Amino acid sequence: MGSYEILSIGTKLKNLREKYNVRQEDLAGGEITRNLISQIEHGKANLTKNAAEIILKNLKKICGKNHITIDENIEYLMEDEKSQAEKILDKYIKELRDLMVYKDASFVDKLTEVEEFLVQWNITDKKVDIFELAGDYFTSTDDYYKSSLYYEKARALFDKYSKNSISILRKLSMVYFYMGEYEQDIKCCQFALDWFNDDLTEEYRCIFLFNSALCYIEIKQYYEAIKNLIKTEEIIKHVNINKYYEVLVEEAICLEHLEKYTESLDIYNKLLDIFKNTNAEQYVLVLANMLNLFRDSNDYINAQKTINNLVPNINKLNNNSKYLPSIYLELSKTFKWLKNLKKAEECCLKGFYASQKYTHYFVIDNIFAELIDIYCDTNNTEKIQKVKNDFFIMTSKENKLNTKIVFKLIGIYLKNNDTQSIQEIYDFSTKFIS
Repeated sequence: MGSYEILSIGTKLKNLREKYNVRQEDLAGGEITRNLISQIEHGKANLTKNAAEIILKNLKKICGKNHITIDENIEYLMEDEKSQAEKILDKYIKELRDLMVYKDASFVDKLTEVEEFLVQWNITDKKVDIFELAGDYFTSTDDYYKSSLYYEKARALFDKYSKNSISILRKLSMVYFYMGEYEQDIKCCQFALDWFNDDLTEEYRCIFLFNSALCYIEIKQYYEAIKNLIKTEEIIKHVNINKYYEVLVEEAICLEHLEKYTESLDIYNKLLDIFKNTNAEQYVLVLANMLNLFRDSNDYINAQKTINNLVPNINKLNNNSKYLPSIYLELSKTFKWLKNLKKAEECCLKGFYASQKYTHYFVIDNIFAELIDIYCDTNNTEKIQKVKNDFFIMTSKENKLNTKIVFKLIGIYLKNNDTQSIQEIYDFSTKFIS
């Protein structure tokens, strides 16, 4: 319970008598009985407002004769335990808000203290605020697994169809994507769009449409993605021009995967002209996306030209850019496609190190898969072992096993008759199978 204490009305009355050194009969006077005060102190009778007024009146009278000023009032005396708990939780919420800016253990320590307090006090609206704050904090530290747990706990406290859950659903729609939980994300977005259609602002409608489109792209349902992107485009281009450009990027990605290369390239070139002197990060990101297009269309010449443009421009990005892991991954894939495995490894490792600042698990897993392919092509068993160990570490942090990586590693070790490594993978994997 930390530094906060909740007192029953009876305990407060006892403390009051001890503090001012008065007897039960002194407080009772002639208007109420001493027995009533005794019962209140032992929790066998309720304190009415009338009784509280009499007690305080008699206390003031006694203390006044001794020239003692009393600090307590009727509100203090009558405040029940639940009201005290609500005030304490309000203080905790303020403390958590103040600690949000720190990346050390102070927020987590305070959250642990609050959760211990909540075990005794199930006050729903305060719990929602606390769990949502915890979700926000873990999102800010890129710990999306913990973030999702707290957002889900907050959502569970609402009625499923309550409009109050809309903001939680919005946050979950972002977190699920970074966790690689695409199917869950689509369900989350679609639920919000279906049930709260009339209550969604244009901003929220665009967020749910766009986030679900991103997930459809990841699971290769490009027509579904384009449908949602077009709906988003119609709203967002009049509201937020930068978000509109993001929508165009995703449309180009879909068209590329649908082998509509000319249409996709037209959008990319249009965006390059817009971003060239205005937004270095988006400019580099578009170039990275174009690499995938040129690989798919077997355009070696333009792939190399794009690399020559992309590599020097990466240095213009902030080292903390969340796009760096994905950009380096695209470069790595392209260098491997161009048979330059040394450069492919170099870029992939840069992507891996950049990804350590975040917990975008889907990107990290893609980097692991790429590194395994590179080391398989170069027959470097020692480095494959290192990837395996790093994969074990990241999986333990995420508490979620990527079976594609597992099977990829097993396939390599089977070819090499490395039964010891296969046994290690088996032993590790069983920890994540319920």
